[in-house]
Amino acid sequence: MTTSESARLPHDLAARLGMPDSDQNRLALMPIGPDIQLPADGEAKKLLEFCSVSEPDQAAMLQARPDPVQHPDWWWLLRGTVAELRTRMDRPLPANGYTSWPTVPEDSGPVGMFLYAWALLAAVPDLIGVHRRRGISEATTRDAVNDLGGVMSSHYEVTGLRGVGLFPLWGPPQSFCGIDLGIGRHSFTRTEMAFSDGLAGFALQVHIPPIGPLVEEESVASIDHALTFFARHYPDEPVSALVCKSWMLDPQLRDYLKPDSNLLRFQHRWQLIPHLPMDDVSEGDREMMRLGLQVRTPESGDLSEEHLVRIPQDTTLQRAFVDHIRSGGHWHKRTGIQWLLGE
Repeated sequence: MTTSESARLPHDLAARLGMPDSDQNRLALMPIGPDIQLPADGEAKKLLEFCSVSEPDQAAMLQARPDPVQHPDWWWLLRGTVAELRTRMDRPLPANGYTSWPTVPEDSGPVGMFLYAWALLAAVPDLIGVHRRRGISEATTRDAVNDLGGVMSSHYEVTGLRGVGLFPLWGPPQSFCGIDLGIGRHSFTRTEMAFSDGLAGFALQVHIPPIGPLVEEESVASIDHALTFFARHYPDEPVSALVCKSWMLDPQLRDYLKPDSNLLRFQHRWQLIPHLPMDDVSEGDREMMRLGLQVRTPESGDLSEEHLVRIPQDTTLQRAFVDHIRSGGHWHKRTGIQWLLGE
């Protein structure tokens, strides 16, 4: 493909890749820039090591290199995802949010499974340059992109397939654009705050990676460090608030957990905004199952008894999750806020 070709994704690309027709709307949002050139194997291996990708995943990905002639439809998708990453590079998350890339069909083969990983890898040199200009150390950049290795490992553990294609990728595109950074126990997303008349300021979205217990002291230290870090390196984006949207903020957890649990202590630090029921009442169930219990989760629909019986019953949280759904309830993602008042 050449730069003179039509600068848009084919209107039927989703169908050609075996994706649902509804995914075409997401693909249509992707910009298309000049054709791209992926790093040669030697350079790609260095970048994969920089991203903490394991040797088995490195080998499998290098064997799954997309080619514009052999895999023209996957190459179109690669162009779109790379162009999107470069367009969003170093910009905060817009106030209207971000929709993750569509998952690929399970029978896509290695090229499809690793397609998004190749897109992320192509953005690493851009991110290194952006961070260098902001005075951010390369060690911090490495921490930002090592999520790729973790995602690949989790993908293999959960699905039995190497790659990233069966996971809805929200976090990695933010990390590889410089929007999302991990600092201590939490990761933080730079985001715009806006009302009906436009941009009103900036906030940090606080995320809780599923990497172990949520110890209160570690959480507090992480947030304090982040506020200092972003004030130093992003003075053009003064932070007005901290925002957290998570299943961990669901007040229904108070009916199941001990009052002094780390999770409930975390809840008490946030002011919840009123809950708005979602059209998909099971979205919070699936989110908690995927992130809180780290169990492979259906992409849509209610959780059936077949899903519930696969969940171990070793912890209070596992038992609470299953009991609550079996009783006819649902779990909810709730949004909490901490205002940082200025003059």
